[in-house]
Amino acid sequence: MKKDRIFQETLQEKNQRQKTVIARILKCKFKKEEFKTVKILVGDQLFTIDLMSNDDKIAVKIINPRRTSHEKISPGKFQHIFAICIILRAIDSERKLLIFTNKMMYQKFYRIIKTMPSLIRDTIQGIEIAWIPFDNDEYSEPRTNFRSNEGSLNQIGRTKNERN
Repeated sequence: MKKDRIFQETLQEKNQRQKTVIARILKCKFKKEEFKTVKILVGDQLFTIDLMSNDDKIAVKIINPRRTSHEKISPGKFQHIFAICIILRAIDSERKLLIFTNKMMYQKFYRIIKTMPSLIRDTIQGIEIAWIPFDNDEYSEPRTNFRSNEGSLNQIGRTKNERN
């Protein structure tokens, strides 16, 4: 039991460290003073937004998966990410970002969502999907770069029905 708690605290610390790095990157990228974790009411449910800009114009959810060697994202994990997209859509912010810290998970999600029927694909309309490269849980590139929507370097691209 103690071992589980120690592991959990370590995982929380790792996630917090990554969140701090991502906040710094976003502050530089978007010229904002601050990004912080907030709780937001959607309907009668309270949700945690991993990072919100100080002016509430940018909302960010971070997908921090464990590394996986599977060829596909598990249905449960896909549903979890999809639910996050629905929450982001419900938030009244100008920009909504879904940021992955694992390149393989980002690529797999992006590839899957492109093949989904339009009803599902449309759910991520207006949500920017990006990844910030971490290698062995440490940020591995200059602090102002992140990758977005398969191969588009140093810019954010919006996924809107894959631009038809």
